[in-house]
Amino acid sequence: MNRKNKSVPEPDQPVKKRSLWDNRLFLLVASLLCAIISWSIVTLTFDSEGAREFTVSEINYSYNSNAYTSMGLSIVDAPQVGSVRVRVEGSGTVIGQLSASDLMVYPNYANVSGSGEQTLTLQARVASSQFSSNDITLTVISPTTATIVFDRVSEKTLPVTVDSNGLSVADGYMLYRSNPVPSEVTITGPQSELDAITSVVAPVTVDSELSDSTSVTTSLELRDENGNTITPEYAELDNASANVTLTVYQVRELPLAVDFINVPTGFDTSSLNYSLSQETMLVAGPTRTVSALTELSVVSFDLGQQFALDRDYQLQVELPSGLVALGDTTNVTLSFDTSNMGSVTLNVPNIRTVNMPSNYDVEVMSERVTNVTLYGPADEIAELSPESVVAQLDCQNLQITAGQQTLPVTIQVPSSSRIFAVGSYTVTCQITSR
Repeated sequence: MNRKNKSVPEPDQPVKKRSLWDNRLFLLVASLLCAIISWSIVTLTFDSEGAREFTVSEINYSYNSNAYTSMGLSIVDAPQVGSVRVRVEGSGTVIGQLSASDLMVYPNYANVSGSGEQTLTLQARVASSQFSSNDITLTVISPTTATIVFDRVSEKTLPVTVDSNGLSVADGYMLYRSNPVPSEVTITGPQSELDAITSVVAPVTVDSELSDSTSVTTSLELRDENGNTITPEYAELDNASANVTLTVYQVRELPLAVDFINVPTGFDTSSLNYSLSQETMLVAGPTRTVSALTELSVVSFDLGQQFALDRDYQLQVELPSGLVALGDTTNVTLSFDTSNMGSVTLNVPNIRTVNMPSNYDVEVMSERVTNVTLYGPADEIAELSPESVVAQLDCQNLQITAGQQTLPVTIQVPSSSRIFAVGSYTVTCQITSR
């Protein structure tokens, strides 16, 4: 018996997943993009010819500068261009790797022949050593020229002069000194402009009247030989301003006084009938110093050594530190009226020793001091006797050693306050240790 064969069902086949690449539309778009990229790479890198424009940020004025510096010229003015457009044509391989920083724009100095303003053509080149410019051409598109000023540049150093005409000083005061810092400036620029500048001035002004020292900062001015302010086009100063110290002094007229030294104890200097060639002196100085003074002292006059009848003396006025005399001289003439004076020369027998040292004995060997010259009123000199005169040996400030010494003595007239001796006198002493 024939049995029908029953078909056995086959197991289900797995469903195959479709990827993006099975999408015909996607493959078409991807192929198109690859073609565009490939074309761009070939065009920019491997294409034999191409052209691009670059923007260069500045002009290099120092390139080939020996063309004008060899003539002693310098650039005193040149335009500061913000950007220059440059077109590069030629090998696409080279152009495709260039950037604006690899290019340099510079003036063509071939036609520079001397000082003055000149308009020069701008040129461009590849500045980077990584690239060869043999296969490309560079053309400056805009701007194509630069106007440059050439001249012979030099330096000139001038002192700074203070112009104080605009200041007002209070009564009883004066502007004694004005010191600018810096005291000199250096000007750099074209020789033609430097020749016109003869002075550098610091003009100072203060709103109120000056009665004390102060400092002012002011701008410097350049002036010509006629005192006119000039403003050079190219010359420059190394300092455009200065700090000016204005020293203001108080002015006073003070009486003069003579200080007599080497006079006997108890001597009355007012008995001397003397006069000065000027009784007062006009001086100036810091307010604190001047306001504290009541008089000015003439150099000390040594009555015991310098005095003589019928003679005048040139003496200098001793000014305190910081004071200045407002006149032609600080010397005065001291004169004595000796019409009522007399003189006498005596041998003085009276020798007195005072302030004896505790460790020495001092014995005066001289019997008298000889040839002592004395001056005073004529009537008192006429009655003066040797016994009324004393030679005093004061040991207090003397350097004493054992043995025989010659020591100085001073001449005293106890009975008179108007007689004095002139000259140096000594006695011989024997000194022994105790």
